[in-house]
Amino acid sequence: MPDDVRSDDSQGPPVPSWFSLDAARQVLDASPFAAWWGVGLTEVRPGRATLLLPWREHFLRPGGVMQGACCMMLGDVATWIAMMAQVEQWERAVTLEMKTNFLGAARCDLWCEGWVVKAGRRSVFCQAATRDAEGRQVAHHTVTYLLP
Repeated sequence: MPDDVRSDDSQGPPVPSWFSLDAARQVLDASPFAAWWGVGLTEVRPGRATLLLPWREHFLRPGGVMQGACCMMLGDVATWIAMMAQVEQWERAVTLEMKTNFLGAARCDLWCEGWVVKAGRRSVFCQAATRDAEGRQVAHHTVTYLLP
C-alpha cells in the first residue's frame, strides 16, 4: 500500500496514509450521531473535508426551513474530519470553541466544506461553509480544537 492515498481522482495533494477517505468514513460510521443525522462524507483532502446532509422532513422548523442545528452539526463534523486529515494526534482532540453565523434559510440538501486554517502544537483553528443545493452559503462556522 502506498504511503499516501488520494481521496478521489482529482488533482491535489494526497491524503496522509493515516487518514484516507475510507478511514474517515469508518470513523464517521462508528459515531452513533452520523446514522441518526444521515450525514455522508463525500471528500477528504489534507486539512479539508466535505459532507452532505440530505433534506429530511424531521429537520424542518416552523416555516418549512431546515433547523439551525443541521448547519451547526455539519460545521462541527466537517472541521473535525478536516482536522483529522491533517493532525496525527486527532483522536483525543476536543472542541474548545465553535461559532456559527447563519446567513440564510435552507429548504433542501446541505453541503458543508470544512478546512484547517492553522494547526499549532496545542490547538487547531478551522472554518467551514455550509451551502444549499444551489450553492448559496447559508452558514459560516469557526471552530477551535484543543490537542492533547
